[in-house]
Amino acid sequence: MQNRKENKEMNLKTEFLGIAPALIIIIVTSLVAISVNVKQDSFAQEQSIDNLTSNNVSIPVSTGFIDGKIAYFIATDASTQEVASSVSNTTGFKVNYAPTLANTSDSARQQGFVFLNGFLGEEGGPLGSQLSVATAVPGDPDYSPLFDINYVEWNTNNSSNIRILKSADEIFEAQQNGELTITKSNVVINSPAIIE
Repeated sequence: MQNRKENKEMNLKTEFLGIAPALIIIIVTSLVAISVNVKQDSFAQEQSIDNLTSNNVSIPVSTGFIDGKIAYFIATDASTQEVASSVSNTTGFKVNYAPTLANTSDSARQQGFVFLNGFLGEEGGPLGSQLSVATAVPGDPDYSPLFDINYVEWNTNNSSNIRILKSADEIFEAQQNGELTITKSNVVINSPAIIE
């Protein structure tokens, strides 16, 4: 019985030694394959990061007012081809025509006010008059990068009262006083605010 047990152990050792080189090759091959995959992934990530940092993209910043303070915005998309082209021509940066922006709900937008006439602001607004006015900045509960554009036009018969308005409250007050007219355009522009 002892001999059988010893023979069986000897056979197992012989079999193991016979397949050991194959197992070692499989293990080494697996480790090499894993190492190659890790190196390829690292290389791909490095390439991806290099591509991001080596492509210098310059996006012009527009200036406007929010609650009496200067704010900065970047325009990327507009719901009409005309506005996309106009902003592209003004800024020198290609603004995308994105008609589906007009399908966003009113609750997903904030109000933006663009002046058709009046005083030329410090840097000038998009239509040659004062800087535009927005209603919220990032962090405000009603902030959205999507603006519903409203056109503001001073009544020319009250030209002595024309002044630079720096908040939505000032615009609404002037409207109530009959000094200006606000016209909803149904144009939506994606113009996120930039926080300094």
